[in-house]
Amino acid sequence: MPVNFMLVESLYGFYHYYGDDFRVEYPTGSGVKLSLREIADELSARLTRLFLRAPDERRPVFGDSPLQQDDPNFRDYILFYEYFNGDTGQGLGASHQTGWTGLVALLLHGREAADPTRVDMPTGADDSG
Repeated sequence: MPVNFMLVESLYGFYHYYGDDFRVEYPTGSGVKLSLREIADELSARLTRLFLRAPDERRPVFGDSPLQQDDPNFRDYILFYEYFNGDTGQGLGASHQTGWTGLVALLLHGREAADPTRVDMPTGADDSG
């Protein structure tokens, strides 16, 4: 999570410098060109989807655990894992990594509140006050 978060933040920073005119093929080999902001938005969405309910009402972070997926006493209490399975998104390792993995909260907060094109706004801040 921390490396992915730093990558997303760096892409927003480079977008601020290069703007919409600088476009890169994403995903590689697709022929589709996106701005660095669009790529950062997509990567951010991928990271947050680990914790959000999919259309089938399951959270990838909980893997195949019926207790965490279905039990009303557990299904809405999200754990922040140390690692994630690259294929399924299931949380692995220590499950109380509220430091680095907690950075997903900034990604869930959304870029509407923290516009990376504003020079005067630090990363992760909002303009509410």
